[in-house]
Amino acid sequence: MASGIVMKKIKLMKQAVFAVAFSIISAGVCAQTYNDFQPSVTAKFSPAGIAVGKLTVGAEYNFKHKQSILVFAGIPFNKPRTITFDKKDSDVSTRASSMLAAYRYYLGNRDMTGFYAEAYLEYLSMEGKGIIHAELNKMPAQLDSRFTYKGYGAGLQLGYQVLIARRVALDLFILGPAANSSKFSSSSTDINDNLAWTLADADEAAADIKKRLADIPVVGDKIEVVVDKNAKTIYTSYNGFTPGLRFGASVGIRF
Repeated sequence: MASGIVMKKIKLMKQAVFAVAFSIISAGVCAQTYNDFQPSVTAKFSPAGIAVGKLTVGAEYNFKHKQSILVFAGIPFNKPRTITFDKKDSDVSTRASSMLAAYRYYLGNRDMTGFYAEAYLEYLSMEGKGIIHAELNKMPAQLDSRFTYKGYGAGLQLGYQVLIARRVALDLFILGPAANSSKFSSSSTDINDNLAWTLADADEAAADIKKRLADIPVVGDKIEVVVDKNAKTIYTSYNGFTPGLRFGASVGIRF
């Protein structure tokens, strides 16, 4: 019976030694994983901005396990485009500039890979101009149109990033709601002839622009519209809260 008790104690000691050894080895592996971490920088390019007249470039600095800071800048250039107004095509151009700074936390166990949550601050400036072909009281009009937009905002982003061969980064901005403080203004002057607008012309111009603005969610009915029939000009303006939604993608090279 005594020998049985001894054998049982030896067995328990072996189990305890194994448990301690396993804990030490596991802790060593985890420590080595964190100790092996090396900060890295990934240069990135986001192509979506090309549509509005900006080249968006930036970088992600992975400074700590699963944590990064990001900076993006939008470099403006003139982007020609064609729009349709009153069933007529018109050539216009737009250009934009932006700055974005963000803090990102990866939700998985690997650096710079998988789903992430991101908090960001952004500034956007945009302008456009062109001659818009339209009709007023069934008469042709050419509207020399210009607009400007400036906005500051903050938002939260959910995204997913893939690293190919630990070098090429494909970053998907899945959903990024934002709150912005924005200022917008525009003017459109009829340059078709030197005759002043009639009251009917002015009323039709105001009704037409208000109908189009009403389609803008949240702020459409809050945009001010003023018509100067002597100057043959329509003015719009807005200053206040604007909701935003960020989505898109970027591609990058990790160094």
